[in-house]
Amino acid sequence: MDDTSAPRPELAEIVARYARLVRSVVRKVAGSKADRIADDVEQRVMIALWKQLEGERIIDHPASYIYRSAVRETVRLLRGDARSDMDLLPDETIEEPRADPEAALGHAELARALERALAWLSGDRERAARAHLTGFSVEEIERLYGWSYQKARNLIARGMADLRARLRDEGIDEG
Repeated sequence: MDDTSAPRPELAEIVARYARLVRSVVRKVAGSKADRIADDVEQRVMIALWKQLEGERIIDHPASYIYRSAVRETVRLLRGDARSDMDLLPDETIEEPRADPEAALGHAELARALERALAWLSGDRERAARAHLTGFSVEEIERLYGWSYQKARNLIARGMADLRARLRDEGIDEG
């Protein structure tokens, strides 16, 4: 039997070392749903970690990588739960939220400013920033555009920095 599918020793060590961190992140992000999804999040994080190590990538800061992965996977599971919960409701029980017109106008203006700022970015930085804002991970963006991991990561970081600077120039601040 081929043992390339067997977990490497360092993966087992990292799993044991950071399992509490993953559970802690799930509790913070998921709140009351944490107990129900913690095992799934932990499994997804460890699969992502295993793929990184299998690809011979070096993870310089495993705690940071695992923390971000746990947040990302928790949010993905919660989004999936929200969608499946909506599928269970009969159509007549779903009401349109009563939006505050002033808040809706503010959101629309912010969306237009964001769109202008994104359009201002160079081609690859714009694509990387859009994908990142949509919720794609670095690995997903890497595969989507056929870039190396480093290129995808750098384009996201630089694109987001340019985007923040452009929005600040338009009078929109992060705070």
